[in-house]
Amino acid sequence: MPKRSVTVLAGSPGGHLDLLTAVGPSLDEPRAWVTAPGPQADDLARRGEHLERLPEYGRSPIRVLPNLVRAIRVLRDLRPAVVVASGASLVVPFCVLARLTGARIVFVETTARVGDASMSGRVISRLAEAVIVQWPETAARYRRAVLCRPALWEQIRRGADAGEGTFVAVGTRHEPFDRLLRAVDDAVAAGVLPGPVIAQSGHTRYVPEHYETVPWLDPTQVEAAAGRAKYVVCHSGSGIIGAALRNGRRPLVLPRRRDEGEHIDDHQVQIARKLEQMGLAVALDGAISPAHVVAASAPLPDAVDAGEPSVADALRTAIARERMAA
Repeated sequence: MPKRSVTVLAGSPGGHLDLLTAVGPSLDEPRAWVTAPGPQADDLARRGEHLERLPEYGRSPIRVLPNLVRAIRVLRDLRPAVVVASGASLVVPFCVLARLTGARIVFVETTARVGDASMSGRVISRLAEAVIVQWPETAARYRRAVLCRPALWEQIRRGADAGEGTFVAVGTRHEPFDRLLRAVDDAVAAGVLPGPVIAQSGHTRYVPEHYETVPWLDPTQVEAAAGRAKYVVCHSGSGIIGAALRNGRRPLVLPRRRDEGEHIDDHQVQIARKLEQMGLAVALDGAISPAHVVAASAPLPDAVDAGEPSVADALRTAIARERMAA
């Protein structure tokens, strides 16, 4: 039987997959991607990447069966040497089955996790030969974790064009996020945020009075919209925050909250506060004020290098080691 050679990058849509797509192209081939259907998957396919789609199951013990069946077929075809996983629940069954079939697992916790371990991380890290995290607080939650500098530091761009208008994004979560679109609606009506407004609404039900929305934008459209806008207003997702920073914008960030039915936990509150302390975001708690907009207009800070390796470098090291062991 031929030696295993493929590295699989497995992550749910949103910030999990954004993290992998930021470092994936720098990794040695051959590689393949595993994620759910959606705009990000379509974008990878357009780029000519080897892509396999798994059905979402929302932690349902019944709906997980199609996910398992598809995961078995993908593993049979690819026979990966290494699986690099960033969560979330979508790829947990895939990682369990991959480990049972002899693949080596590398887990990368997303930037959005500050001070606690994700539910998927608690499972996958127990199967993993290497665990990579991006915050000292998170490193304390995982055994044998390798601490890297946050990937967002490497995405900061200073001196970008001023831009015009406002870009709004609620992310890919299935839970509606009416609070964000309503807050922007009020701010546009009051003249606090300028038009034109481009807004991605996802599964949100709220219909704004002062701007129009589109449900989905692919990654290329998100990047372009963040580059054109003067202000970026978004949920506290690492993917959209990274897009804002890459285009020289300090985003205005309203975290999704568990008590509002917008997420399964409050990790978005943690990352919003952390990034505000670092000068990389303006954390919102409700209405958008002129003071928030002034703060978003201030120059971004220079990246801080505390001596930790980059996520890409740590991944290359881990993959090379695990390929030798596979």
